[in-house]
Amino acid sequence: ASGNKVSRQSVLCGSQNIVLNGKTIVMNDCIIRGDLANVRVGRHCVIKSRSVIRPPFKKFSKGVAFFPLHIGDHVFIEEDCVVNAAQIGSYVHIGKNCVIVSQLPPWGGGGRVTSSDCVAEVRSALSVTGLFAGELPECTQELMIDVTKSYYQKFLPLSQI
Repeated sequence: ASGNKVSRQSVLCGSQNIVLNGKTIVMNDCIIRGDLANVRVGRHCVIKSRSVIRPPFKKFSKGVAFFPLHIGDHVFIEEDCVVNAAQIGSYVHIGKNCVIVSQLPPWGGGGRVTSSDCVAEVRSALSVTGLFAGELPECTQELMIDVTKSYYQKFLPLSQI
């Protein structure tokens, strides 16, 4: 009913804590770690093969605490990515082999990695401090809407190819 397309070869740990808001594609060999904390993925998102989505964590002297992860609408995550952040904004394109990691500092305070709206991250490792590379055009939001919606409309599972 939601229009989500989730590969049977993907692994959704703690599926009761994972919300896919609709028309989202999760391809083969992806891992989404809802067993650690809540994971919410917006509408019209694409998570390509072998990517790992897991909530951020903070180390304490007595253990580790995990925090919720929210991915916005119209987000395209390419193959072989690791997303371990508090928030990924809407209209974001994360390129192949990107690693976005957030470990909260032991001294407290903020520090969770977040990604703003209308961002493209290509083959990068983004930590608590990111590198600003330049502005994207004003049409980025419309482009990401077109990319994710058309990808969804043209998507065929391997069993139908």
